[in-house]
Amino acid sequence: MGNRVSIFRNAITVGGAATAAIILAATPSLAGTDVIVTSFGGCSQVACAYTAATGTFISNGDDWKICDNYADGERAKMSVTFINDNGSTETDYTEATGGAGTCVTGGVGVDIPEGNRVTVKVWHQNGSVGTPMDVSTGHGTA
Repeated sequence: MGNRVSIFRNAITVGGAATAAIILAATPSLAGTDVIVTSFGGCSQVACAYTAATGTFISNGDDWKICDNYADGERAKMSVTFINDNGSTETDYTEATGGAGTCVTGGVGVDIPEGNRVTVKVWHQNGSVGTPMDVSTGHGTA
């Protein structure tokens, strides 16, 4: 009788270890979250007249893109803020200055630690030192 209990206990232990190994092997790595943020212009209390700018953060590769969507003579801008490898807050800026329909990519050479929160802000403004207008914010994960 003692051998049967011992064999049963060993079978449960081995089976439990195998199940744990399968669960650990099937656990996916951290997946990032992409985000698209839009700045609308000409807004009233009822509706907005146009889409001024659209910014996109792509978690796979830590890339981003800002597009100027409206021929208003203003530039589309975006900022991407995150905690870097040193634990410091870092903000990168990208702007599209070529007029309506132009897009500019950013993030080249930037490595945001996986799983870190990313804050994306998108706006439009008149000139390089103009006042940011219609600022919109979104959050993703690297």
